[in-house]
Amino acid sequence: MTHWHRFGLFFLLSILLLALVPLIDLAAGGGLMDFQAQANRASEATGILWTSNLVNLVRLALVEPGLWLLVLGSAVPTLAGLILLAMSPAAARQRFLARLNPLGIQRTSPLSALGSYGLIILLLVTALIIAGGIRYRLGGSYIFAVDLASLSLWPAILSAAFLDQGAVLEEGGWRGVGQSVLTDAGVSPLLAAIVIGLAWGLWHVPRDIFAGLPGSLGLDTYLAFYLPAFLLGTVTTSIVAIYFMNRLNGALLPAIMVHGLVNDSMGLSGIAPIEVALTPVHQITKALPLLAICLVLIALTKGQLGQLKPSPPPSDN
Repeated sequence: MTHWHRFGLFFLLSILLLALVPLIDLAAGGGLMDFQAQANRASEATGILWTSNLVNLVRLALVEPGLWLLVLGSAVPTLAGLILLAMSPAAARQRFLARLNPLGIQRTSPLSALGSYGLIILLLVTALIIAGGIRYRLGGSYIFAVDLASLSLWPAILSAAFLDQGAVLEEGGWRGVGQSVLTDAGVSPLLAAIVIGLAWGLWHVPRDIFAGLPGSLGLDTYLAFYLPAFLLGTVTTSIVAIYFMNRLNGALLPAIMVHGLVNDSMGLSGIAPIEVALTPVHQITKALPLLAICLVLIALTKGQLGQLKPSPPPSDN
């Protein structure tokens, strides 16, 4: 099986496993996928706000068990990756475990690693502030309530970087396994980032359909504007994530941080109601600062994104 076949199998598994969420909901009699209502009830009972913080989500799910379906849905890419690893040679599993080391597979120095992690925060916080500035100039239903001088902002940034629900639960699949399947076989990091970014973005289409987004925006607007803008965001995020993973010798933590910060639970780029967040303008204003970062990284690395020396591809024996 070639690396492209392996990646295709991984993506197929990520789609098929996602179907477990509505199937479980159907088997339970329905209603479990109304996550907003469940989160509101749990928040009222516990006083815990529903945010993208994974710890808060788990605490709310202990009160409203239906929220475990939300956890399951977010964990699908990693579950798909683990299934693929179970069918792969031991070397692939060992390399995945090595990626869990924050210092990377080849163990970069702690001081150098700290500098790289700090650079992730600096670049992405700056990108979010720029996105917020663009949105402010464009107007709209955004709330800009973040005090950049507040000491409480930094715990929020660190929480977003390390505890974001989607980042923690998904990245074991997208960058932990999907990237390895391609780059360990010699695919260039830039091409791998684009492929993974597109797969990651398209994986969200069933969510959009379930939420009725093509209908509310209009199918033409969804296909011509919203989806391309969303995919630009996932591809540029993927490029930044892979660059920092390579800079940190293959560690997975940079991808979690990049994903979490881009989700912007802190509201650095402005807090918007869901009907505004699910618009082409919202998606493109988030993607443009990331695109600028990507173009600089590609230019500085001559398109290599700090490429690691590829490992021999796993054999089928």
